[in-house]
Amino acid sequence: MREQWEQIERILRTHSCLDQIGLRQGTSCDKIAAVESHLGVNFPDSLRTLLAIHDGQDGRAGLVGGEQLLSAEQIQREWDVWRSLDEAVMNADCADFMASHPKGVIKPVYTNRAWVPLTKDRGGNHIGLDFDPDGQGTVGQVIRFGRDQDTKLLVAKSFEAFVEKLVISLSESKWNGEYLESNI
Repeated sequence: MREQWEQIERILRTHSCLDQIGLRQGTSCDKIAAVESHLGVNFPDSLRTLLAIHDGQDGRAGLVGGEQLLSAEQIQREWDVWRSLDEAVMNADCADFMASHPKGVIKPVYTNRAWVPLTKDRGGNHIGLDFDPDGQGTVGQVIRFGRDQDTKLLVAKSFEAFVEKLVISLSESKWNGEYLESNI
């Protein structure tokens, strides 16, 4: 993971936007463990390493397709916001129009306590880890979910694969003065 972060930092320097992206200093292993305990999950070692190197962003331009990379504290806060909803009621109310792509990989529900947000946009949508996949999915897969995401999308089969995609996306991106124009 350190090598991938070095690649990401080199790419951001090349685009002259490292300062605007605002990567934060890493957090402690104790803080990461406290968040894992609160959420009831064990992060992949690669995510722990990522948070220890850079604990999210400071709120400037989004690193991941325009979305902010969350700190450990923000991951917990966003997860708590989702837990404040009545999961059973929301899932029942939205059941008719929830879907998964590919079908059978992500449970087609509105919210799931085993989805852990890693990024956020300004509209309540996330890229995150799925610790409760549907029958054809993989524990720890990376998905798109959120308020406007009726069809939950598979982004990568693992966190490591997600970071690889991020590096490629950033290397092909363009800085427009406010955010990186990239696809992920």
